[in-house]
Parts: sequence; C-alpha cells; structure tokens
Amino acid sequence: MKRVLFGFFLFGFFLCYGQNCNCDVTLTGLSSTSLNIIWASQTTYSPGDTICVPAGTYRGLRFYDFEGTAMDPVVIKNCGGQVIIDESHYSGIDFQRSKYIHLTGTGDTAHQYGFEVIDTGGGSVGVNLQNLSTDIEVDHIEVSHAGFAGIMAKTDPQCSRPETWRRNGYVMKNLNIHHNYVHNTGGEGIYIGFTGGYKLNSNRSCSGDPIYGHWLENVDVHHNIFETIDWDAIQLNLVRVNGTIRNNIVKDYGTDGRWGQSFAMSVGGGTYSIYNNYVENNNLEKGWGMQLISGQSGTKIFNNIFIKPKKHGIFLHQRHDFDDILEGYYVANNTIVEPERAGIHYNAKIMHPIDPADKYRKQDEVPNYFSNNLIVDPGYDFEGGNTWKQNQESYIDFNDRSTRDSMQVNIYTNLLTRQADTLGLTDIVNNDYSPSSVSSDIVDIGTDHSSWGITFDHNDDGRPSGLTFDIGAFEYQNTGVPLRAIIEEQEIANTTIFYPNPTRTSFRLVNDMFDIANLKIIALSGKLVYQGQYQSGTAFNVSEFAAGLYIVKLHYENNVETHQLIIQ
Repeated sequence: MKRVLFGFFLFGFFLCYGQNCNCDVTLTGLSSTSLNIIWASQTTYSPGDTICVPAGTYRGLRFYDFEGTAMDPVVIKNCGGQVIIDESHYSGIDFQRSKYIHLTGTGDTAHQYGFEVIDTGGGSVGVNLQNLSTDIEVDHIEVSHAGFAGIMAKTDPQCSRPETWRRNGYVMKNLNIHHNYVHNTGGEGIYIGFTGGYKLNSNRSCSGDPIYGHWLENVDVHHNIFETIDWDAIQLNLVRVNGTIRNNIVKDYGTDGRWGQSFAMSVGGGTYSIYNNYVENNNLEKGWGMQLISGQSGTKIFNNIFIKPKKHGIFLHQRHDFDDILEGYYVANNTIVEPERAGIHYNAKIMHPIDPADKYRKQDEVPNYFSNNLIVDPGYDFEGGNTWKQNQESYIDFNDRSTRDSMQVNIYTNLLTRQADTLGLTDIVNNDYSPSSVSSDIVDIGTDHSSWGITFDHNDDGRPSGLTFDIGAFEYQNTGVPLRAIIEEQEIANTTIFYPNPTRTSFRLVNDMFDIANLKIIALSGKLVYQGQYQSGTAFNVSEFAAGLYIVKLHYENNVETHQLIIQ
C-alpha cells in the first residue's frame, strides 16, 4: 500500500502519494534553493518501505531519525531519472540518528549513478552518515565535487555529548559502501572512522579526561572508483571486526601533495582484509601507496596492484602491542611497480605500549609473512652498500636489522626484479602485469596460500590454476583443459629424467624431445639466479649455489616444464 511521506525543507513542507518506481512513499516539492530536511517523526512509513526522490535538481537532503530493521531496511532511491544535488553550504545527502538504511542510485536503469552530488559547502561532505547513525548501505552514488570528503561515516567524540564516547557503548556497524564514483574532492574520497585514538592515544580529551572515538564493525568498502582526490582516496579507521577494502580503483589521488594524507588507502586500528584493489599514480608525483597503522593480528593484504606510488608501495607500522604474539600480517601476491622507495616497508616498534617498559620494543617475535609478491624496480638501491640493508631490502624493507632477521624465514617466493620486460608479462607499457602465457616466469613458482583464505586472484579467477600459485596479483588461467592436466599429460608423454636431485655439485636433464632448451633457475625469494641455454644430458654445475630449494623451468619448442631442485 502506498503511504504518505511528509517532505520537509527548511521553511515548509509538501506531501504527496507515491506513484512510480514501486515506491511506498514519494518525496516531492523539494527545494532547489534551500536545504531540505526530512524528519522521520513527520513521515508515515514502515521498515522495508521504499522512499523515492523524483528526478530533478535540489539543494541538500538531510534525513533525521529514519529506522528500518536488519531484515527490512528503509530504501531511499531515485525515481524517473537522475537526482542532482547542488548544495552551496551544507553536505549533499546527510543521515543523522538513522539506522538500517539503504541509499541507492539504482532507481532508473538509464543512469548508473542515480544520485549525483555536484557541489557542497566548503569543508562539507557529499554523503554524510553521522550523529550515531549505523547499519547503512550506500551504492551507485556519484560525488563529482565536494568541499571535503566524498563519503563520510563517523560520529566524532564530543565533550558535550557523552553518548558519542567509546566508553558509553555506541558502535557503528554494518556499513556497505559499494559501486560509487567519487572524484574531484577537496579532502578524502571516503573517510570512515575517527582519526587516531586506537587504544592508548585518544587524540582528544575533556577537562583532562581522554576520550576515544567509537568502534566500527563489519565495514565493507568495495567496487568503488576514485579519481582526482585531493587527500587520501580511502581512509578507514577503528574497525575492530571485519574491516574490508576490496576491488576498488584508485587513480590520481593525493593531488594536494599533503604530507601524510596522500595515500591511496590509509588504514588504522583494527583487523582488515585488503585485496584486489588497483592503484595507479599516473605519474603525478604526489600519490603515496597505502599505509596500515596498528592493524591487528590476522590482517591480510593480497592481490593488490600499485603502479608507481610515491614513498613505499605498502607501509606497515604496528605501533601498539599485537593482540596475538603468534600471528602478525599476511602480505601476499601483490604487484608493486616502481615505488619511489621500497615495495613493502615493515616496522613493528611499539610507540603506544600497555606497559611503559615496552616502549620502542620491536615485536620481532611476532611472525609476519611476505610471500608471492612481484616487486618491480623500486627506487631504493641498497645493493652492494655498506649497511646491513642489501638487495632484498630495496624491495622489502625493515626498520631494524633484528626485525629483518627474525622475519627472514617468512620471506619467500617473491619475485624481486629490475627487469620486468624479461618476465613474459602481457603489456607493461600499458600497466598490464598479468602473465602473457604459461611460459611466463611468474607462473607456477609461488607458494600455495589457500590455507590463508587466498583462493582467487585480482580478477576473482580461481587460484591456483596450474601446479601452484603464480607470483603477483594475477593467476594465469588456462582456458579449456586445466593447466595441471596439460602438464601431467605432457610429463607422461615426454618424461624428462632429472638426476641427481637432491644434489651438491651438479644435475642433468635428459629428454629425447629436445637437444637445446632454455633453462631458468629461480630461488625461493623469486630471484632469477640463472638463465641460459642448456644441452640435453650435460652436467649443470650448482656447486657455487647456496643450499636450498629452487625452481627449475625448462622451455623447449612449445613445451614448458617446472621442476623443484634441492641443493644440499
């Protein structure tokens, strides 16, 4: 049954009955000159109802006290075309004291983004979820200009409002921010959670009493596009349970060049999964990579692509005590190209300890894993220098030598190179770092991390596709017959005798199918230690190689073989 919606703007109201777009109620008579305020207390609606905003150009929309349920949220959508918000003083679309809301721009199939905020007041926000609001989904909204952030979700602690303090129990939960297009913002693209104040440094006090920003739980930021963002493209903080940033595209960010606020992703204080994001700096010489400040045990960063970021590709600093000394971070299968400094930088020196005696302790005992990453031509160049930092640290850098040494066992099957053009990649000129064929040097030389929950690649295709994981964000997908079956069939038909293996001095490869083949030997670190021609049956000397496990790749005619070599 269609219901009456009372639509209030700043100086009056207009009511009508919903008629189109499967609306339960329709808001009309909205002002194009004054802020529109819509009060739930003056609206006849029920949980699960759809409230429609007819196509047109209006000043800002501010919703107060609307409330659905977890099973039946209140849906607010455009109807009959695109809704344009042109606001000169306030935020574009604002929710206060509201929960179980779904704001969606899917009301007209002719428009991918059914709501577009084309202007806000200086320092104001495109879409603002504030004042103790929670449980909100926002999708298919375009914010083409905003004085400050494109989308913001948080309630900052205020001395005059104890209900906003963390200790009094408010938690912002179940935010689903997806399929939005945010560009040309004066501040962040998305800004979720109070900055700072994770556990021990509150960043705010009232009469000397430190107060903290509220926690968040179950936040999913995905499939959004960010372009021409003045500050951080994505800022997410204080998500103590299930923080996720995935499948976003970020280009031309940090355009103000503001120190410490120019990241593609700035993430802090909580537990996160950050994966399948594409970040391209577009040679603006301003946008930094990503930072994770005090992410907690179990945080995973995988399948991301960073193209030419300023500073480090991935910067990690655990400034608090890990909550589980048996588990740190998992950084796997990322592709990082030409970072200004290192591909990955890790620092676990405690700055905000529970026990003051622990200040500056390095937490070297907590295992962190760096595996299957493809890092290309970093700006750092420690090779052959006179410090403890050498070739590996140009790519994966550590704040302290003891930290590096303690993590060494967990740094494996990365490919660290200054020669991406030799790897058999698809089109590095146009930033396509996927393997071009099964013969690519990044195929089938990684470690299987299915046990970490990594079972897909940057394109959401299955991983592994072949014998084991590929290196970097992409997994080569063989169409038709699975790659594993092809290789097994090849091994049955054209068996190469590989002996002795293990070995201390040399090995031989014998196969009647080739006389001369191309041979590559790759260390588990991903470093190519040998490449050249090999004649079937001749002894290959490995006596000068360090003991350990190596990958041997043999290329002849249209065949590719991968073997494991153990040097004792």
